[in-house]
Amino acid sequence: MITTEKVTVSLSKEVIDTLREKIPKRKRSKFIEETIKKRLQRMKEQSLIKAYKEAYSEIEKESQEFDGVSGDGLS
Repeated sequence: MITTEKVTVSLSKEVIDTLREKIPKRKRSKFIEETIKKRLQRMKEQSLIKAYKEAYSEIEKESQEFDGVSGDGLS
């Protein structure tokens, strides 16, 4: 069973008015939750992409350092 918790947030009047206009009364919490989940997932994905790029950059750097070592006659 999923537990829920009430929270208080402050939103601009413009956002609240649009939310009330577009989303039915009994479905607003679910809409807000789904929207937040999507945004958090995007943030997580962006963080992972950044970490992968940094790791790849480090591997590229190390690979370039070893390029001068190859062909040294050792087999």
